[in-house]
Amino acid sequence: MRVKLQLVMCNDQGDEETVTDIITLNKRHQRIEHLGLTLAESKHLLSTLQLKARGSRSFRTLFGTCKVYSPRLESCDCTRRKTSSFRPLSVLLTDSKMTPYEPKASN
Repeated sequence: MRVKLQLVMCNDQGDEETVTDIITLNKRHQRIEHLGLTLAESKHLLSTLQLKARGSRSFRTLFGTCKVYSPRLESCDCTRRKTSSFRPLSVLLTDSKMTPYEPKASN
């Protein structure tokens, strides 16, 4: 039996917007009661999810395009945020291109 795990994003009305295949497992069992993940399959699933969550940001500079990896981090319980995870570089790299350096005029 092949088991396919997918991430399905739905809008507020419940309609599917995007479907992303995460992992496909080949199971020897044919009954739903035996469906479960082994430790090795769980580790493989976790590493696959972590790779998919590790995004990157590209931005243009005077010297060319720079690609920076932007990990997704989980918020701790002591910090109140709108979402449970965040990308620190999203705050710093809000634009896809660097603004030119302009020295301050001296008085």
